Amino acid sequence: MKLIKTSWPDLLLITLLAILPALFFWRVITPNSADRMDIAAGDFTEQYFPLRAFVAQQWVRGQIPLWNPYLYGGQPALADIQSGALYPPHVLEALILGWGGPQLLGREIGFPLWALEWQVIVHFSIAAVGTYLFFRQLHENPLSRQTRFGAVIASLAFTYSGYLTGFPVQQLTILEVSAWLPWVLLGIAKRSAILGGIVLAIPLLAGHPQTAMYVIYFTLAYLLWLSQKSKIQNLKSKIIIAFCLAAPQLFPTLQFITHSVRANMSYESVSAGLPLTEGIAVLYPGYLGGSPEYVGLVTLVLVALSLLFAPKQVKLFWGGAATVSLLLAFGGHTFLYPLFYLLVPGFGLVRQQERVFLIYSFALAILAGYGAIGLTRPLPKLMRSHYTLFEHYFYRVLILFATATAFFIYGSTMATARGDKVNLFYGVLRHHLFGLLILGGLAILLQFRARRWLRRTWGMSLLAGWLAFNLFTVNWQFNLEKPSNKTEPFSPDGVVNFLQQHRQQGRIVSGGLLPGGNSAASVYELADLTGNTPLQLATVDNFFKKMSAWRLWQLMNVRYVVADRDLSSAGLSQVFAEGDLRIFEITDPFPKAWLVSQVEVIPDDNAAIARLSADNFDLRRQAVLAEPLDNKEFGSFQNFRSLPSADLTVTEISPTHLKIEVSTADNQLLVLSQIYYPGWQATLDGQPTTLCRVNVIQQGIAVPTGSHTIELTFW
Repeated sequence: MKLIKTSWPDLLLITLLAILPALFFWRVITPNSADRMDIAAGDFTEQYFPLRAFVAQQWVRGQIPLWNPYLYGGQPALADIQSGALYPPHVLEALILGWGGPQLLGREIGFPLWALEWQVIVHFSIAAVGTYLFFRQLHENPLSRQTRFGAVIASLAFTYSGYLTGFPVQQLTILEVSAWLPWVLLGIAKRSAILGGIVLAIPLLAGHPQTAMYVIYFTLAYLLWLSQKSKIQNLKSKIIIAFCLAAPQLFPTLQFITHSVRANMSYESVSAGLPLTEGIAVLYPGYLGGSPEYVGLVTLVLVALSLLFAPKQVKLFWGGAATVSLLLAFGGHTFLYPLFYLLVPGFGLVRQQERVFLIYSFALAILAGYGAIGLTRPLPKLMRSHYTLFEHYFYRVLILFATATAFFIYGSTMATARGDKVNLFYGVLRHHLFGLLILGGLAILLQFRARRWLRRTWGMSLLAGWLAFNLFTVNWQFNLEKPSNKTEPFSPDGVVNFLQQHRQQGRIVSGGLLPGGNSAASVYELADLTGNTPLQLATVDNFFKKMSAWRLWQLMNVRYVVADRDLSSAGLSQVFAEGDLRIFEITDPFPKAWLVSQVEVIPDDNAAIARLSADNFDLRRQAVLAEPLDNKEFGSFQNFRSLPSADLTVTEISPTHLKIEVSTADNQLLVLSQIYYPGWQATLDGQPTTLCRVNVIQQGIAVPTGSHTIELTFW
C-alpha cells in the first residue's frame, strides 16, 4: 500500500488541526465549573446517550447488545443502528472506560455522559484531518507549501461550517458519518482494497443510514469523475470488503426498519427540507433558525476566486455537486427533489432533506482550497486581468454592503420608535455588521497579494486565521448551554433508587419523569414502557396508543407507575414520594409469564386490540392469536372451561435469555410478557418449538401436559 508522503510541516499541521476542536469546544472540556457548558439537552442527551450507554454496559460485561429490555417494553438494540453497537470508535471508548472502572450513578458503568461529548470533539478532529489529507492528494504537488495552505483552508471551511457545527452535534450519528466522508474519498481512490473497504464500512456502522447514503452516492460520483482506471483499482473488492464488514449491522437494521414506524412513509413525510426563506442564512446565519448552509463569507469569496484559478473539470465537478445538493436540501420546495424521489433509490425512504447540506459544505470547502492556492501563485497575463476585474467587483460589493448598513440602522430605529414587537431590521443588522467586519478584513488581506505577502507563511496564516475567526465566531456556541442545576445529568434521585431496589418485581411506566427523560430507564437499567428513539416497532406503537392504560399495564407486567399527580385507586397504592414525583404500585400485577386455557383467533390487529379491551375478556384466562395454533406435540389447541392446576417459575432472565419451568395437568398456552419479534427462538425440553404471536405484541408457546423446561433466546 502506497501511503501519502508526509514531512514535518504536514505532521505539524495535522497535529494542529487535530487539537483545534478542543479549542472550539473549550467550554465543554474546561475543568473550571464556572465556565463549563454542556451540549444542550435534547436528542443528544435524551435519545443518543441512553442508546449508547446501554450498548457500552453490555460490551463491558462481555455481552453482545442484541436486545434492549428497557425501552418500550423491549426492542432490538444492535438493530437500532443509532446505538453504535458495532461502530469501532464507540465500542473502543466504551471498553476503555468500562475496564478502567469509573464510578457513575453509584455503581460501575462503562459510559458516562462526558464520554459522548468527547466523541463529538474527536469526530471534528477526524473530519479536519481527513479533509486536509484528501485535499492534498487531489493536487498534483501534494508536498508544496501552497497545497498545504489550500488543504488547511478546505479543512477549516468544512469542519467549522454551519453544517457540522449545527444539528449534527445534537444528532450525533449524522456527525459521525459525515466526519468520515473525506476518508472514504481518500481511501476509495487508493490501490489497497483492504484500506478502501475499511474506510467505506466505518460510516456504514456509524449509525445514520441517510447520511451514509449521501456518502455512498457522492463517492460513486467522485469515482466517475476521476475516470482513470489506475485510480479506481480493486473497486469491487473494496465494496465486497465493506459490505462484509458492515453486514452484521446492516441486515438487522434493515429488518428492524421493515417492522418499524418508518417502514411506510409518504412523499409528504419525506419531502420536507429547509424553506426557501432560509436561503438568507448563506449571508446572515441564524437569522431564521439553523444555518447548515453557512460556510462563512471568507469561504464564499475564496470559492468565487476558485472560478478563476481552479481547473475547468474541478469547477464543474465540485461546483455541480454543491449546486445539486443545495437544491436538494430545500426538499419539495424545488422540483429537483421529486426527480430524485422517483428515480434514485433511497431518496424516498429518508426524511429531512436538509441533511444533504453535507455535500454542499464539503464541495465548497474544496473549492475554497483551490481559491486560496490561486492567491499564492503568480498569474499569467490574461488571468491577472480577470483577477483585477474580480477585485473591482469585490470592492463594489463591499461598498454596497456598507451602504446597506445605513438602511438597516434606519429601519431598526424606526421599528423601535413604533414599538414593533418583532424588529426584523435589527435582526438583520446584528448579523450584517459582523459580515461587514469580515469582508473589510478580507479586503485588507487581498491587498497582501499584490505585495506577495500571501505567498509567505505568515500571510497564509493570517488568511487561515481570518477564516477560522469568521467560522468560530458564528458557530462556536451552537448547541451549548449552561448546566441547568448543580447535579450531573442522569444522576439518580430517590425515585430511581427505589425503582432499582425493586427492579426484579416487574416493569415500570415512567412517563419520561426520570432524570434524563423518556429513555433514561435504559441508563438506569429499569424495564420501562417509555422510550425516545426514531425506530420503534410499529405494532408496539399502535398497541400502546390504542390499548387502555390499565389493561396495557397488566399485559406488560407493570408493577410501578411514576406520576406527578395522585393516581391512588383500588388498583394503585402510593409507595414512595419525593418532591413532586410519586410512585404507585399495582396491587394485583400480572406475572412475567402465565398460562391460559382459552384462545380466540383474530388476524386483524386493531380488531384484536378492541377484543382485548372488552370488559368480558379475561386476560388471565384468555388470549388472542393472530393465526390458528397447530402444535405438533398435541395437535390443534383446544379451549378449556377452566384453568387446570399448574406450576410456573421463571428461573433465569437476562436481556436475551429467559428460562421457565412449567408443570401443567393439561395442554396450555404459555403467554410471555415479552415483545414478539423475529429473532426470538424457543425450545421445549431442548427441542425447537413454535413461538407464536399472542395478544398482538406478546410471545406465546403451546405447552403440553407434564413438566417441561422452556427457554427463549434472542439471536
